[in-house]
Amino acid sequence: MMLSDIDIEAAMQAGQLVISPYFQRSLEAAGVTLHLGYDILKPLAGKTVDVKHKILPDYQPITMADDKPYCLMPQEFVLGHTYENITVGNQLGFFIEGRSTLARLGLTVVKTAMLVQPGHCNRTVTLELANHGPNPLLLYPKMKIAKAALFQLNSATSRAYDANNGKYRTQSTVGKPVFTKEFLEEE
Repeated sequence: MMLSDIDIEAAMQAGQLVISPYFQRSLEAAGVTLHLGYDILKPLAGKTVDVKHKILPDYQPITMADDKPYCLMPQEFVLGHTYENITVGNQLGFFIEGRSTLARLGLTVVKTAMLVQPGHCNRTVTLELANHGPNPLLLYPKMKIAKAALFQLNSATSRAYDANNGKYRTQSTVGKPVFTKEFLEEE
């Protein structure tokens, strides 16, 4: 079941959803607007990525300022994060979606990792940002970047992400990929 604004407010009052900082104007009919944080990781060219041998690109960390946006060039990809720290209880989860207005300019906010698992505790959410348009786009910290569409599980999970050793549970801001044996295991 997808949550409405009334359901979202009830989840916040019950402590099942915590967003900090929270702006009342961010609440929408069926979701919550999220904002872009200050830090970006830009993958650098020059390596062949090999998940089997855990070879990753090098990353350039970039910190934006209110008066110093990041210029995302056409076909460029970076990792960002939400400005908000978010806690999702064991009976909730959410999908992150880009904003329609930004998508119409060519900005993709989440390419594939759109699910935030139940049990995500008091930290930002990493965002995959790509410019598929023909024009450079300026990214500003605290700009409206995405929407969270929340859903309720029929029963609480027994495998809360952070309590179940989720591999990104210790990241407090945007983070590099972490590889475990999962890409090599047989199903």
